[in-house]
Amino acid sequence: MSDGPDTTSAARPSGPALVSHVRAAHGPELSGAIERVVAPFGGWQAVVKPGERIAVKVNLLRAAAPEQAVTTHPETLRWVLRGIKEAGATPFVADSPGGPNPAAKVARAWRVSGLAALCTAEGVELIDVDSDPAELVCPEGLLFRTFPVGRSFLEADGMVQVGPLKTHVLMRLTGAVKLTFGCVPGLVKAGLHVRASKREDFADMLLDLHFGLRPRFSIIDGIIAMEGQGPGGGKPRELGSLFAAADALALDAALADRTAHRRSDIYVLAAGQRRGLIDLDHPYELVGDPIEAATDFVPAVKDADGMMPGMFRGVARRLMAGRPGLVDAQACTQCGDCESICGARAIKLAPAPVFNDDACVRCYACAEVCPNGALDVVTPAMARFLGGLRRKR
Repeated sequence: MSDGPDTTSAARPSGPALVSHVRAAHGPELSGAIERVVAPFGGWQAVVKPGERIAVKVNLLRAAAPEQAVTTHPETLRWVLRGIKEAGATPFVADSPGGPNPAAKVARAWRVSGLAALCTAEGVELIDVDSDPAELVCPEGLLFRTFPVGRSFLEADGMVQVGPLKTHVLMRLTGAVKLTFGCVPGLVKAGLHVRASKREDFADMLLDLHFGLRPRFSIIDGIIAMEGQGPGGGKPRELGSLFAAADALALDAALADRTAHRRSDIYVLAAGQRRGLIDLDHPYELVGDPIEAATDFVPAVKDADGMMPGMFRGVARRLMAGRPGLVDAQACTQCGDCESICGARAIKLAPAPVFNDDACVRCYACAEVCPNGALDVVTPAMARFLGGLRRKR
């Protein structure tokens, strides 16, 4: 990517970054809400330049209807694309779903999500990320110095992210930092899950990737968010919030506040603080509407990784950590996506998925990509008991 506005630096910030939040709903007022959430940053004219080609990174986890909150909502994307075009830039839309991505599967995901029809109506190109990978060099990476990513992201003049606010069984929340992971081709994600199998390492890997790509701007759509066992198996939840920021970590801290998570419980935020990239006591300066914590928001179920001291986590992961399992055998179509995404080779179809607990690294990617909700994270009884004790305290 060519140099654009320096909106995402890996250097320690001089002070809290700006985060914009507005109350919003889908419908005729959404256009104005998008304008208001971007206005504190100077509007789209300050985010993109005339003549630039801008990658608009969306969330296309799998084929799911817009109302399920699994993917970027097409109406939110519409007004982002129009804003970029009105500022004189040319946007294209791209993402890589999880798992194996033959052309027919990807085309179906674009179609079912409503994003293909939206891009056709807006005259905006859709890019196949998986068919043309290139190497991203991240010289300042802590754990990873290179990543394979879609070439289109590297050749663009800049990147803008637009994604839904979702829970995440591994990282706790899908926000602006996690959204960047979709720039990596589908099956390559599986290998990264294995290489960074500890949650803290996975969070550092996400930061290495994010700061290597340096998205200019992120909009996170919490009008209809996902709670529970996200990012693919949770339930839609109306929050009525739109967020925007140039600093993804600051934005993710605001998402934590809106969903009543402790900031330090969000793994990418904890990693950012360890690396001196954010102060979680004062992570952002808010403009727009106040952020009210949704105290009844349902988080992803915690397991032993989040309950046990670090010295015991190796044993805890094996004995008490949540593990993927087949929870709805009738919904399983034996499509094989879970087996294909598993970088640890811990899943075999016989003909339904069979799990090797000893080989499983507890990344939960299989549950993420299951198109029918047949797989989910199963929390062992001991972990549920310990979680109950923590809540009583």
